Amino acid sequence: MKIRKNAKAHMVAAIVLSTTLLFVGCKRNTARESEPNMSGEETSRNKDLVIENDIKEESQDKDITNGNNVADNQKAPTENTNIYDYILTQYSDMVQNDFYINLRDSDSYDSSFGEDIGLEIRTHKQDIYYTFYDIDGNGTMELIIAGGEHSVSNPVFSPWNYDLYGYDGTNVVHIFPEMSFGYRTNFSLYENGVIKVFYSGSAAESGIDFYRIGADGFTPELIDSFTAIGHLEGNEPVFTYSQNGNEITEEEYNINIQNYEIALTTLDWIQIQ
Repeated sequence: MKIRKNAKAHMVAAIVLSTTLLFVGCKRNTARESEPNMSGEETSRNKDLVIENDIKEESQDKDITNGNNVADNQKAPTENTNIYDYILTQYSDMVQNDFYINLRDSDSYDSSFGEDIGLEIRTHKQDIYYTFYDIDGNGTMELIIAGGEHSVSNPVFSPWNYDLYGYDGTNVVHIFPEMSFGYRTNFSLYENGVIKVFYSGSAAESGIDFYRIGADGFTPELIDSFTAIGHLEGNEPVFTYSQNGNEITEEEYNINIQNYEIALTTLDWIQIQ
């Protein structure tokens, strides 16, 4: 009977021990199973952070790239205006030597002026100015020479144009080599690369030609031409107007010319000393 009781007691103890071990084992497994879930949440959060950082970096890279592109697009063409230095030196010498007035009656008068200085600008002493402007928008500046008196009472300074220089890729050249600008023939610059050349042969005859600079960057190309020729009928002057050789009315003449005359932003004139 003791043996059976002892065996029974041992059996009960074994069952209790097995139950305890099973409970502990289940608890440990439960703990281990919960850890991967926590790691998964952290991993998910880490992945979200990585993705978010990648998006931020990509956005920053895109902003920087776009910024550079915008900056590049806004950059004006670089231009070396030093190519005109020797032209400006000729005008500076003329100004500093008082237009060579003291040599006017000598044989050396004409040869004293630089070879690139026009004839009419030499005729009377005045203030001389220059400015650069890319007329045709090809990245190469043209040089404009003008003269006149800058009056304090006149805040909008508009000097009289005397010459226009360009660059052919090798040398500085006159844009209108066959014209001498001054009193009877002159030019004005307008928007869209338009150059207006106006001239008068007399009070009864005048003309206006409009040019643009050609693809080579220095040759003027005629785009439109207007003339006004007058004659007397009794004591009354009567004018005939034409465009490219075709007769038009005075109203058409004025309107068609005005269509080209879109004013430029004021040019920055620099006085030659």
